[in-house]
Amino acid sequence: MYSVLFHAAEESASLAGAKGVNLIKLNNHGLPVPDGFIIKTNSFESFLSYHNFHPTDQNLARKITEASFPSQMETELLSSFQSLLKTYPSVAVRSSSVAEDLEGASFAGQYETYLNIKTNEEFLQAVKECWSSYFAARVTEYKEEMIENEEEMPLMAVVVQGLIHSDISGVIFSENPVSGKTNEVMMTASYGLGEAIVSGLVTPDTFIVNKETYSIEKSLGTKEVQIVPCQEGVIEQPVSEEMAGQFCLRDDQLIQITKMTKQVEELYGHGVDIEFGMSNGTFYLLQARPITASFSNTANGSSGAAFQMKPEELQDFWISMDDHMPGPTSPLFSSLIIPALKNGMKKNGEKYQVPDLNIKDIKLYRGHLYSSPSMPEASAEPVFDESLFELFPRLSERMYRILEQNLFPLYEKLDRQITQSLTIDEAINGFQELKEIYLRAYDDHFDIVIPQVILSAIIEDMLVSYAGDQTQVVLLHEMMIGVMNKSLETDQKLFHLAKDVLQDSELLQAFTDHSANAELLYALNHTEKGKNFISKVEDFLQVYGWRSVKSHDFTEETWVENPEFVLDIIRNNIRYQSDFDEEFAQAVIKRQETYEQFISQVTDEAFKTKFEELYHFALHAANIRDDHHFYIDAMLDAKARLYLLKIGELLVQKGAIPHQEDLWYLYDDEVLNALTTLTTYDSIIQQRKIEMKENESIQPPAYTGTPSEAELQQVERMLGSLRENENNTDDAIYGIGASSGITSGRVRVITSADEFSQFEKDDILVCKTTTPLWTSLFRDAKAVITDSGGILSHSAIIAREYMIPAVLGTRIATEKLKSGDLVTVDGANGRIQLLNQHSRA
Repeated sequence: MYSVLFHAAEESASLAGAKGVNLIKLNNHGLPVPDGFIIKTNSFESFLSYHNFHPTDQNLARKITEASFPSQMETELLSSFQSLLKTYPSVAVRSSSVAEDLEGASFAGQYETYLNIKTNEEFLQAVKECWSSYFAARVTEYKEEMIENEEEMPLMAVVVQGLIHSDISGVIFSENPVSGKTNEVMMTASYGLGEAIVSGLVTPDTFIVNKETYSIEKSLGTKEVQIVPCQEGVIEQPVSEEMAGQFCLRDDQLIQITKMTKQVEELYGHGVDIEFGMSNGTFYLLQARPITASFSNTANGSSGAAFQMKPEELQDFWISMDDHMPGPTSPLFSSLIIPALKNGMKKNGEKYQVPDLNIKDIKLYRGHLYSSPSMPEASAEPVFDESLFELFPRLSERMYRILEQNLFPLYEKLDRQITQSLTIDEAINGFQELKEIYLRAYDDHFDIVIPQVILSAIIEDMLVSYAGDQTQVVLLHEMMIGVMNKSLETDQKLFHLAKDVLQDSELLQAFTDHSANAELLYALNHTEKGKNFISKVEDFLQVYGWRSVKSHDFTEETWVENPEFVLDIIRNNIRYQSDFDEEFAQAVIKRQETYEQFISQVTDEAFKTKFEELYHFALHAANIRDDHHFYIDAMLDAKARLYLLKIGELLVQKGAIPHQEDLWYLYDDEVLNALTTLTTYDSIIQQRKIEMKENESIQPPAYTGTPSEAELQQVERMLGSLRENENNTDDAIYGIGASSGITSGRVRVITSADEFSQFEKDDILVCKTTTPLWTSLFRDAKAVITDSGGILSHSAIIAREYMIPAVLGTRIATEKLKSGDLVTVDGANGRIQLLNQHSRA
């Protein structure tokens, strides 16, 4: 006998494998399990013996999939398969190793599953694929970690089960793995087959049900797509907005499945992890496994705790870092950036005697980064070492020397590793090296930036003291425009790519005919001119594509990964046909005229001599603010993301995480634990995804605690306003005047890069803050208004380069203004006049 029905089988792992024995247990105790049968472990052994295959044979996995079944075995298996098809339209075929899902060991995710199998040919091939996965290289490496004597290790069974065409599927943990509470069931559920949840394809609904009171906590997931059976195999289908916008399970259904979960838990005598499906209102248990000790350790709450702000710490003075690193940061990025920032700020704050950088700590509040300033004496004035002044004439050259000596060799090493396969040992060492790279990079980051900031501050103080007018600071920075930097250089290259399209009718026709970028890429790749153009885009990306859609994190794609981001910008340039070279030339002229007009009015010769010298030093170094971000902040994160995706692949193969990009939801110690043990992190990842989604929707406070007025003013001098202006009225908003000029127009509120396509030429850009990715919007914007940021922020620098008015640091602009509102922006005086509110209906 090569196969046995669930109800006739013994609860023996050596016969049915771990997955099989769990299904047999559930079935034998009357729980709702779809019918099926087990292809026993001795069948696999007989198959190998029939072909004289040995576990040490080369390419054994491939040989198994290509070999034929012994005739008697094939006849019996097909008979069992056809009997099952009399009840179910199709089946699922799953491997069932003895080692998986048992205490102390989990090979979850390493073996194979095949869904919606209908024909004899599909069935037989699926069985062989399951068997061959036992000898796949990705599994063998981990078997050896657990089993000292592989010769004694039992072989693999195969579970063949009627496929429930689930309307709703989910995963249940009978003990809440996030809170550690054993009296709570945690459930995630979404539409269609359960593979959408297990693979991390969707953000499911999450439910927490109290086992005694049956009280329910709910968190709505986005449930973007569902996996459904089709004629052959399965496909992804979008979920309608209406369905996605409501919970997929009712309260009475949640209580029903909780009661069933308690039955399973009682059967096992300890916590269980269950996969379920619901079809036509009926629940089915599809898999069950014990929650092992190693699994429980993933939920002990210690990982990442050192990075979290404690409730009592909210009483202290903490400053939001959203100006520079907007939005919540992922656990993995937090693990790397927080130690790097703390080290770089402290070390260089002491080196250059900048008290504002001597921070006490950096922590996360609701996923957002906050720093705790170490406030110096109010009367203390920084005294700079004379050697600092020797750096001023060559700050830009110094930056490039530091980059070439310290960082570029590390980037080249990352580039090589990105193209190679990784072993576990290489991944462990490489991950530790990456943490060291971040420490090195942010030491260099502040070593490069601080001298340039000090130079700028010295000139600002000179100018304000001489003129007796704080608004002269804006004038100084308008004397710094028209200097090429990496953001402007990127825009220039994109302008020339758009120009190539406009000058070629064939390319222009392709862009005109294909509004979808995927179709455009296909069309371009099928003509000679199109291929040449794509080649130019690829060359551009290798130099300028090292930036992510979300700056300062790993969670979003880089331009290098997805050229569609660049095609969108080129398409926009084609649409509006602005001339970058002409605009840049005008910026140079304006800078020269502004400077000459100012200097001609200076009568104090001593001031004039000193100012001219320091000004030209600062002008020569004006590229630093943008170029350091290009080469350190953006490039390091982009290259690190691609390298970490390689580690993510390993962890998927290892069964530690469902999808390679789930890596972002682990802290650094968890990544190392996942590489070195057989721990799984599925439930932790699901919960952290939900938390991050929630944190994206909040507006974090600019600061916490009750600092004194003197403390606030001192911090605001460096970072820009932390408070709403007291002069605000119902129809006037005040902020920091960062780029002069007065203009009127319609507001367009943009909250993320996903909304860039909504922005049109001559809109007034209103946003929380901007990063270099947003630069493409400035060329079309009539003015810029932000919630946060100061006169040296990215928003200010780029607004001045494009000679458009900018009012920054309003704190309330995105809350008070709505797309369509008509406003007048006075960039010199930092005032926004609301002329007409767009209908709020």
